[in-house]
Formats: sequence, structure tokens, C-alpha cells
Amino acid sequence: MTSFEFNKDSDKQTKSVDGLTVNDRRDVVLSELKRKSKIRTIFKECPSSEMEEMLVRLKSVYEEKLAEEALHKEKQEKLQRKAQNILMEMEEQGIDVELLREMQLKQQSLTAELPKVKYIKDGATWSGLGRRPTPFKGLSDFELEKYRKYPTLKD
Repeated sequence: MTSFEFNKDSDKQTKSVDGLTVNDRRDVVLSELKRKSKIRTIFKECPSSEMEEMLVRLKSVYEEKLAEEALHKEKQEKLQRKAQNILMEMEEQGIDVELLREMQLKQQSLTAELPKVKYIKDGATWSGLGRRPTPFKGLSDFELEKYRKYPTLKD
């Protein structure tokens, strides 16, 4: 995805980020900023005052990120405590988690749609839609009704 340009001044190949997606650009920048030698090269001719401004912005973003992570961690801990309280209440009431799972499965099976009408002949099945399989070719609608399988919940 990266395109190479030939730099005539230094006779070196340099990568262009013009054709990269935002995520690819971010990956390139992060990979460069992870190595001290690369950072020195990047900021070689950058005045220290500009570097200091960047550091202030970076520190601000870092502090926002820390606060965001702390908030997320606090929410997760709160949810964990709630879930633990619910489990303790369930135990006190004599309700097992497996019982709840069984009830949920029963409820899902009651709301599940019945499967579409199928026809079965000589082990071949057909939903009634699309091209007829070979065993059903040449059958009239009346003859086809002999092979209709009526839907049940188990199907």
C-alpha cells in the first residue's frame, strides 16, 4: 500500500504515506515513535520550543487517556460488584444459574420461527424455493404434495 518515491537529493528511497489509510498512517507514526533513534532523526532539526509544545499536548492527551481508562475500570468494577450481589441473592433464594440458562433456552425455542416447508424424497430435501433437485423434477404439484414434510420445532 505504501508507494516509494526516489529522492534525487539523497539518492535514497523514501516511503510516501499519501496512499495510506488513517489507521495505516497511525501505525507508521507509532512504530517510528517507539524507537529513540528514530525520534532523534525525526526531531533532528526541530527547535526545542516546538518539541516542548508537542510534549505539553502529548502529556495532556496522556492524562485524558489515563482518566478515561480509570473511569472504564471503575464502571467495570461496579458491574462486577452488581453481578456478584445478584449471584449471592440468587443463592439465598435457591436459584441456580443453570436453571436460568434452561429457562432462557426454552423462551428462545418458543419464539423461534418454524422452519420453511420442505419436501423429502429418497433422502433428498428441497425447501420449495429455487431450482428443483433431480428427484423432484417432473413431478406435478399434486404428486409433490405426497413428499411434503410439515414443519415441527425439532427441525
